Amino acid sequence: MKLERYNSNGRFHEAVIHNGVLYLSGQISDKGETVSEQALSCLEILEGKLEKYGSDKKHIISASVYLPDMGTFDEFNGVWDNWFEEGTQPVRTCVGAALSDTKFKVEITLITAVKEA
Repeated sequence: MKLERYNSNGRFHEAVIHNGVLYLSGQISDKGETVSEQALSCLEILEGKLEKYGSDKKHIISASVYLPDMGTFDEFNGVWDNWFEEGTQPVRTCVGAALSDTKFKVEITLITAVKEA
């Protein structure tokens, strides 16, 4: 069983790859004040991490989205829907949850397939 862990901060790893599946830790961003701005920033950061670890957004299997205010669900979905090409959207869970600081409006975590070389 091959298990690769990357970029530990002492509490958790940024990424783990196991059997061709990439697990990325949750991403937050304080860039912007709205859910739309922070969601787009999170997705851009995640896209960079996907590339870093051998994947891309077309290979996302599952996403978990955490919104402290479910009243922003439609606003978040506007960003989410525009980020994906039609037919490449993953399965997704979106829940209301308190985040580590009230300045954060969204957190996103991904599970993806690693692209074959």
